[in-house]
Amino acid sequence: MMKVSYGPIWPLELGLSPESGFSTRHSQTLGATVTCLAAGFYPRHINLTLLRDGQPVPDHQITGGELLPNADETYQMRKSLEVSAEELQQHHYTCTAEHLSLDNKLDIYLGSMPY
Repeated sequence: MMKVSYGPIWPLELGLSPESGFSTRHSQTLGATVTCLAAGFYPRHINLTLLRDGQPVPDHQITGGELLPNADETYQMRKSLEVSAEELQQHHYTCTAEHLSLDNKLDIYLGSMPY
């Protein structure tokens, strides 16, 4: 019998700072870029979803989503959405991550929680 080892399962680091988590970048004319970032996770498989009012934002509206390697053999993924200032005020945005290292789905809300 052959034993296969996949290595350790490192925890997903998903914080609230612009470097790791959920952020917005405001523009005077265009509104804002809403960005969801998961970084420092292993193994590589992750489900990172950007939600608007609890519903997944369609893929054709999102930029990014590529899985990128880090120098320490962990991975990162970023998804971004361009929104107007009006959309940013009218809707609630959530970043959801599902990963093997997490017991449950991890939700991070932009601004305050919607409920």
